[in-house]
Amino acid sequence: MQDIVKALDTLSDDELRALIAEAQAMLRTRARRTPISEDPAIGMWADREDMKDSAAWEREARKREWRDVP
Repeated sequence: MQDIVKALDTLSDDELRALIAEAQAMLRTRARRTPISEDPAIGMWADREDMKDSAAWEREARKREWRDVP
């Protein structure tokens, strides 16, 4: 990684901007490859009865955790 950083330091501002734009385009492409519905985090608590209503669960968690906050 350090070698990459050293190489980046040799680029002109315009070259660095172009490289950043290309890297951002690559990241956007990668992000589109996996639909959010296939993310392993989606539905990870589906079998938990206490998480059926996540908004209610969050309200209760905030009441417990923030009860001393004015």
